[in-house]
Amino acid sequence: MKKMLLATALTLAAASAAIAPTQAATVVVKTNDHMHAKHCRTKVVTHWRHHHRVIEKVRVCN
Repeated sequence: MKKMLLATALTLAAASAAIAPTQAATVVVKTNDHMHAKHCRTKVVTHWRHHHRVIEKVRVCN
């Protein structure tokens, strides 16, 4: 039973280590041997919410 719990814990640790790099800020798409990087910028958006002006910084990627 202890070996089974240890194996499960190691499997979860390995899976989380493999998932972490996929959450990077820059995404590179490879098509036809060309590399395209997704470029992002920060945009300031002002709007009203519940009678209060809200200023938010939003990341816009192309």
